[in-house]
Amino acid sequence: MSEVRTRFAPSPTGYLHVGGARTALFNYFYAKAKKGKFILRIEDTDVERSTDESYHQMLESLKWLNLTWDEGPEVGGPHESYRQSERLNIYLEHAHLLLESQHAYRCFCSTEELEIKKKKREAMGLPPVYDKKCANLTQEEISEKLSHNHSFTIRFKTPDHEIIVTDVVQGEIRFDSSLIGDFIIIKSNNYPSYNFAVVVDDHLMDINHVIRGVGHLSNTPRQIAIYQAFNWSEPVWAHVSEIVGSDHKKLSKRHGATAITAFRDLGYSPESFINYISLLGWSPPDGNELMTVDKIISQFDITRCSKSPSMFDVFDLNLVKDIELSSLSAIELEPYLFKKSKLNWISNLHIRGEEVDDYIKHALPFIRNSKKITENEVNKDNKKLTAVLLALRVYTDYYLQLTNYITDFYSDEFNINGDAMAWLKKDQSLQILKEFLSEFKQVEKIEEKTTKTIAETISKKLSVKGKELFMPLRAGITGKLTGLELPVFVELLEREKVIQHLEYSINHCATNE
Repeated sequence: MSEVRTRFAPSPTGYLHVGGARTALFNYFYAKAKKGKFILRIEDTDVERSTDESYHQMLESLKWLNLTWDEGPEVGGPHESYRQSERLNIYLEHAHLLLESQHAYRCFCSTEELEIKKKKREAMGLPPVYDKKCANLTQEEISEKLSHNHSFTIRFKTPDHEIIVTDVVQGEIRFDSSLIGDFIIIKSNNYPSYNFAVVVDDHLMDINHVIRGVGHLSNTPRQIAIYQAFNWSEPVWAHVSEIVGSDHKKLSKRHGATAITAFRDLGYSPESFINYISLLGWSPPDGNELMTVDKIISQFDITRCSKSPSMFDVFDLNLVKDIELSSLSAIELEPYLFKKSKLNWISNLHIRGEEVDDYIKHALPFIRNSKKITENEVNKDNKKLTAVLLALRVYTDYYLQLTNYITDFYSDEFNINGDAMAWLKKDQSLQILKEFLSEFKQVEKIEEKTTKTIAETISKKLSVKGKELFMPLRAGITGKLTGLELPVFVELLEREKVIQHLEYSINHCATNE
């Protein structure tokens, strides 16, 4: 078999989202697994929507995912250019070959005329396909219209037979060509249609495996018809599952779709994000879902890709409502993250598995950018900060999360949230805090075991244990009901601050009696 060649071909009309990222990764994984080549091609023939900003954002996102392409922009290759807008002559040349072989024809119908025809067919319950009005124009009629500079498109003459798609993932699918009709391959502005340009490019660039989302399956019979008209060999087709949000609806701006760079800015590592994305529609043969990129590549095969929809469970869509997630910054996105998502589970394990120096190196930029502590305190050699970060590591799903806890150890302010205050209002809470404060003041060196020892003493003295003991203590010392284990928190917090927090909470308990 010839060398495997796959490609990722985004349109620079917006940001790279999770569906595009998965397509890129699956093509990359398969090419590398088969010792083949991964090609990046930019499909920028939509002149009204394509932008340089989007193009550069696409490249930035792919680079964050550590994807390296063997041919494409910034790399070059034997099939340059890898931007469709710079290949227009190639498409026109191939369209004229189809005209000569009578697999295509010029269509002089106006946009207004086509719209009227479409509405009539829809009203009659017929598929909105072209009625072939221009398919049988004589050469004289064509020459007459061209001499008067009539605008025209070039339409592909769809064969009158069933088109069969043989797909590695979806199986065999049959399409009735009468429902496809004669479609446009060159627009009136001389730009190619998607279905035409993609076939010409894939053939000329020797792409022999096309891996993409199932949403493209309906394009495939058109593309196969073009392959057949040129007498070219088809690639291997693999249409992978649809990605849906946690509400089981197709991803959209309101259903979980957002830029890949948002996850970078939230502080997910590329390794953990790649690990998560790889499991959307593919499963490893050994069943182990925690993987490095090398491990994924060593096991990846498109035959293990799934037909069933894959759930992107990152956002709690019950909170989102009508908000467009794609318009939010990382900090604005954070409240909508689903805390128990698979991404968080995977990311947490990746973070916990990092070398200490790597973990600190990755965490510090987020601490610095938060400006919640001074620049002088953001120092790799700062023992206190390092100790705090290491204590927080087991609770960290993404690095921005650290900034929510770091101020506990540096701020002079102390506040008690509503849930914590509810516990402080319970009957024994005041006595528990007073007893803990009295015992704590007698301890000179604060260690992790200090809190446990004092809690055991109070438990025996007041006949209280479990939640009824530790929740008032947590509420009184941290002002919250979640976060670091209380013994760890107390050890890291300065001794005087623990005393101040307890005294503040005791005053509030007394006030609310």
